[in-house]
Amino acid sequence: MAKARKACVQAAALALMGLRQSAFVPGPRGLAPMAAAGGVLAMAGAAPAHADKIDDAAKKLSEASYPFLKEIDWSSDVYGKLPTANPFLVLKAVDKMIVMGAAMDSAALKAGAEAHHKAIGSIDAKGVTTLADYEAVNAAIGHMVASAGESKTMDVYNALAGFNLGKDVGPYMMSKVNAADASAAYKAFLEFKDAVKASQR
Repeated sequence: MAKARKACVQAAALALMGLRQSAFVPGPRGLAPMAAAGGVLAMAGAAPAHADKIDDAAKKLSEASYPFLKEIDWSSDVYGKLPTANPFLVLKAVDKMIVMGAAMDSAALKAGAEAHHKAIGSIDAKGVTTLADYEAVNAAIGHMVASAGESKTMDVYNALAGFNLGKDVGPYMMSKVNAADASAAYKAFLEFKDAVKASQR
């Protein structure tokens, strides 16, 4: 009701402005004022075009973790191997991911696919994308996860928690990067996770 009232006031103000002439010679009569009024009415209910909490957190995460991202050897074969896990556990985890993907908002999913495609297209010789594309991917992931809901997100998390990564993986991976950069990235990731969780439906 309040939105409709606000839209009517905006349309009336626009119409009054259209009636007022500021030039000595009157402008041509036409449908421009009515078209503009229709545009105002259409925009009255539209969401504002600005970043939300997920986008803000994605920006912070990206800026804080980009130094860490650049230190990773993306050509290492460690990223091409599945963790040591029973194939049926892997299958169950993949199934949970598929169910989660099916629950995602289609617009968020499309934006995520496009952001990933663009980021892959901008990687350098070391396999690192630009900061802007990295931020877009993080924001897209945040919106996709938020749209899937907490239950389906936790189903994926719990399915992956059963994988046996071994005791040496963490220390080995940490030895390959600057520990301070890794810690800064992790701290920003936790804040990002909280922003996504707060936005989940």
